Amino acid sequence: MPEELSAGTAEIATARSPSSPPNPLPQPHIPPIPSSLVDLKPSAKKTTVLSHVKAWTWRVTSGYFWLHSVLLVIAGRDALAGIENFITAEGISILSLLGFTPVHVSHLLFVFSVIWLLAITEFSPIQLVGFLLYFLVFPVTVLGAWIFRKTLRDSSEVSPVTVTTPDNRHFPTTSLLTALLVGWFALYGGSSARGPNMAGFLIAAVLFLALVYQALDKTSPVDDRDTAFFTATALRGLLLVSNTFKSAAQTPPTTKIAVAGALRINGFVIGGFRRVGVLIHGRKGRERIAMTMLLEYIVFLLMVAASAILMWALAIKATVPSEQALPLTVALRLSASHFLPGIQDSSATVLPWWAQFGPALTSWILFVVYIGPVGSTLPMQQQAILKQLAATRPAFQIMGRIWRHYRNFLKMVEKRVPPK
Repeated sequence: MPEELSAGTAEIATARSPSSPPNPLPQPHIPPIPSSLVDLKPSAKKTTVLSHVKAWTWRVTSGYFWLHSVLLVIAGRDALAGIENFITAEGISILSLLGFTPVHVSHLLFVFSVIWLLAITEFSPIQLVGFLLYFLVFPVTVLGAWIFRKTLRDSSEVSPVTVTTPDNRHFPTTSLLTALLVGWFALYGGSSARGPNMAGFLIAAVLFLALVYQALDKTSPVDDRDTAFFTATALRGLLLVSNTFKSAAQTPPTTKIAVAGALRINGFVIGGFRRVGVLIHGRKGRERIAMTMLLEYIVFLLMVAASAILMWALAIKATVPSEQALPLTVALRLSASHFLPGIQDSSATVLPWWAQFGPALTSWILFVVYIGPVGSTLPMQQQAILKQLAATRPAFQIMGRIWRHYRNFLKMVEKRVPPK
């Protein structure tokens, strides 16, 4: 990577266009990438079976929704609605046979659609936006894939590139369990049957354990993955501004309008990378990072406590016989009374001993065992994060320096070219 930038520096310093003025252009010096960023090189992603399955789920889902729209326009009605209603009715019949009859039957198709959409996008907001954009251009991509099928087939036969960076992504267990729990509330929120309530308790229990595991993981030492976003942003921004300057030096704009357009577009794109550096560096940047980590600690603690209250509330609701029909709000109050001192247990329902002991023990573990160790390590975590982020400061500084040289270069070109 440093060799490529060194070569790019030489080319920027010597490149000239035939239409350029004879006066010498500025001789910018582009410093090499800091050693802390050299190892983070873009590499090809390894193609796996899951990636193929994900690609086909995107295609099938987009094609199905587009088929809905085309049939609605051509036939004037949704011809697939009857098939969907039949499948939904059969699904409800199967759930009823298993003792899981939904309380809100009309929500079943919507809940399934939302969970399916979140699952194929891996519960990632960025991938969700990407899927929506992919859905909008899906007919164009299908037509382009058919027209250029030979070119795509030939390119797929090229030997794959060796992957140099490991994939540190994890399966979004917490997001999946949260979506399932929300879906359970939409379908079985008012149910008094033991089966659905037991299923809700199991989902809430697994969610609570997953959050506790993540909470304990926050006490582990800080590594490169915790600041990978900022490191990758610094590297990509540095390469982007360097390549942009290199291209402009080789082929300068020929009109004032082209110069203004290049400055506006590149300034908007590169400005986003530079703002990231402004946000995390300097005294204000250190304060923002420390405050963000403290806020994350508080919010995560509230999430763990809320999941614990919900878990024991569903456990109590599943224990009470269905003929008593204990409302979920009453169960939540019974559970929360062991976590929040100001809430009184005013229910006359007789509960087993573990319904009193379990929430009290969980509350003691969370607020005594968890808050102490994690709270004591928070300042050290903040210092470690700030130390790692400090290594990216030279990259953002070099990025700004190259951008200023690029802008001055285009300003000089602007004075020597015609308006149009």
